[in-house]
Amino acid sequence: MTGHEAQVKERADELRQAFDQSFALAPKTETDTASVENLLAVRAGSQPYVLRLADVSGLFVDKKITWLPSPVSELLGIAGFRGAVLPVYDLGMLLGAPKAAPPRWLVVIAAAPIGLAFECFDGQLTVPRASIVPDARAEALKRHVREILQTEVARPIIDLPSVLETVRNLGHHRQS
Repeated sequence: MTGHEAQVKERADELRQAFDQSFALAPKTETDTASVENLLAVRAGSQPYVLRLADVSGLFVDKKITWLPSPVSELLGIAGFRGAVLPVYDLGMLLGAPKAAPPRWLVVIAAAPIGLAFECFDGQLTVPRASIVPDARAEALKRHVREILQTEVARPIIDLPSVLETVRNLGHHRQS
């Protein structure tokens, strides 16, 4: 047996052992997953935020958005998603930021057929629920923030049901 063949056999033995060991470990229980929160780190209106992954049904990049004339300045237009055409809103503007360059990323909200566009996707986070604390400041409530993720960089957690309610009311307020 050559040196290379011995290395390959040794590596194969290591992988086999790791595979077998994975069945010896106890499976994750509901309490394991109940103690963590899965989040998407994003930037909207050039500010860092997080979204709850459970509130999102899809994440897209460089999706073509077709502009539509509308009195609702937050409405960027419409886009096709898996055979459906959905309205797409500027998340930064919904959070109170001024209109900026066209956003590159967007999510589709799980609770409604609506897309929310934002500038940057920073990654997915799995964090302990203990690192999420309430944020009761009046300015935060206006910006659809109810909680803060406290890690090395504090990030407000966007309350997507609150954003969705605002989107539903946009056309009604502007028609009056």
